[in-house]
Amino acid sequence: MTEKKIQVKDLASKMESKLIASDTSFKELQKEQKYRKNTVLLFPGRDMHLNCYQKLEQKKQEHLLGQLKAAESHKKIHNMRLRYQTMRAAEINHLIASQPTARKAIRLEALLPPQQEHINLKDTLDKLQRRRVEEIMNDEAGLTINRSM
Repeated sequence: MTEKKIQVKDLASKMESKLIASDTSFKELQKEQKYRKNTVLLFPGRDMHLNCYQKLEQKKQEHLLGQLKAAESHKKIHNMRLRYQTMRAAEINHLIASQPTARKAIRLEALLPPQQEHINLKDTLDKLQRRRVEEIMNDEAGLTINRSM
């Protein structure tokens, strides 16, 4: 026998043992699906009964596949955003460089910065400072900050 035939028989015997472990045997499955004697069923169909372990594995695989697809789409969106930002910056730089005078170029650069600056809106106050600011803001009479000597 050739090496390929031996590998196919080994694979067939492994699949047969897996199918026997589930509720239907390999021979019954061949009769139902009307396969010829020389063909080997490598992948069970969706309508075949699965045991609990196989259902759990299938759910894990589907979940993993969903995560991979989501990560791939996030990466595509990120790459598109970066490409847009670099193209926008290059176009603005070209517009600035093509101005007839330096004054107009400086004015355009001030109005249209090539790179957008990200403003960090993080709260810099801690709890005590926040309470003190709210106390001052709520004081309508100004008793907290107006001091008389």
